[in-house]
Amino acid sequence: MNTMDGSSGPGGPDDAEATRHYLDQIRALHRDWDELESRGDDSVQMSGRARSALAEAVRADARHGARVQMPPTDIGPYSLTELALRTLIRDTVDGVPGVLSLRTTVDHDPVEGWGTRGLPRRIACRVSFAASTPDLPALADAVRQAVRGACAREFDLVDLAVDVHIEDLHEN
Repeated sequence: MNTMDGSSGPGGPDDAEATRHYLDQIRALHRDWDELESRGDDSVQMSGRARSALAEAVRADARHGARVQMPPTDIGPYSLTELALRTLIRDTVDGVPGVLSLRTTVDHDPVEGWGTRGLPRRIACRVSFAASTPDLPALADAVRQAVRGACAREFDLVDLAVDVHIEDLHEN
């Protein structure tokens, strides 16, 4: 069946020829671009301002980490950066008397896409306790409850598993 533009329909011989022509044009464009770029032609060079803006965006993204999905609110879904989540956890742990936050890891639900993390499910806090702590399990539980409470209060993350690993003891 022929259409008004003369093509023979999907998958016909005209489609194959059009595809070959299109791919030849793309190859020619790449070849011309590469040649201009190798000669240093200004028309294909990124400006210093654009390069600087791109580099700053990459640095900021690396500093702040991936976007973390959070539970939806009444006004819709939202996400925050890994840095924001880790900062809340670190500040919470450091706020427990006799405890210093050393490192935090977060396990997330699986999610499709690059640069995004799913809903946090488990947090592991690696900490240092004051050497004078009389009851290590009770202090570990205080850290666990503080982190759970802060995450529930600030981000509506309830039923979050929090592991506390005592990696060091320090003097006050």
